Amino acid sequence: MTSAAAADLVRSPGARLHTERTGQGPALVLIPGGGGDTAMYGDVVRLLAKRFTVITFDRRGNSRSPLDDESGSVGVAEQAADVVAVLDHYGIDRAFVFGNSSSAIITLELLAAHEGRLLGAVVHEPPLVQILPGGAEQRQLDELRRIADTEGPLPAFAAFAAMTMPTPPRSLQTRPGRVVLASMMRVMLAVGRMSRRMTGREPGGMQRLLGNTGILFRRELPAFCYDYEPDLAALRSVRVPWRLATGQDSVGRLYHRPAHVLSETLGISCVEFPGGHTAYQQHPQAFAHRLTEILDQLHP
Repeated sequence: MTSAAAADLVRSPGARLHTERTGQGPALVLIPGGGGDTAMYGDVVRLLAKRFTVITFDRRGNSRSPLDDESGSVGVAEQAADVVAVLDHYGIDRAFVFGNSSSAIITLELLAAHEGRLLGAVVHEPPLVQILPGGAEQRQLDELRRIADTEGPLPAFAAFAAMTMPTPPRSLQTRPGRVVLASMMRVMLAVGRMSRRMTGREPGGMQRLLGNTGILFRRELPAFCYDYEPDLAALRSVRVPWRLATGQDSVGRLYHRPAHVLSETLGISCVEFPGGHTAYQQHPQAFAHRLTEILDQLHP
């Protein structure tokens, strides 16, 4: 039986990072994707901690990891450097890293710029539509950005949630449906703020994630999926074992094809996970088993 995760604060240039660590064995850093919070991996940490020292953290500017300056950078390079800062803080020379969605892009930057700190890496469904020759994925991302710009981050979050669901309800694919769900989210946030004032308790995981939608859609989405260009030359020269990955239920989604294009471009195998974009929440047991299996293959 694994003990509860121990929390600690890590200083990184421009930010203070809330981190959590539990388990024993080789270090495994789980970088949260869009929403940037440890709660995303809550269901699988206890499973993976049977084999690994699992470290998660709230990404800079999200949840309990405030920026020193609200206008400070949340770019991919800075977020990769944050992972290095976490490893330094815990005295870890090299670690496995798993990244999903936007954090898969961070993991690619770690491979390109900080290879020496890695034992291996799994890059799961990076939404790098900017490397594609055009098509439906770019249009889907442009629509998500349009919703964020014209309707707001909470409706955009509802639209993105629909993109990750195996069979999204029709209501989430229409503006009226997004408006209704966004209104419910605002009520949840308001209740959380009131509860915090009355009890002093920190907001729960879902309230924190909803509170991160502003930075996700207004700052991270442009920085990660429009401005960032992966260093393909550096990635071709990486000697640390790593794999690209997609979910078996993700075919046709905007985050599926980029991994396969990168696989062909770089000559790196693309492996399959059960479930879809958030398999670690949908199928935690199967996800933990598959990730452990892949990491064992990378570093037998």
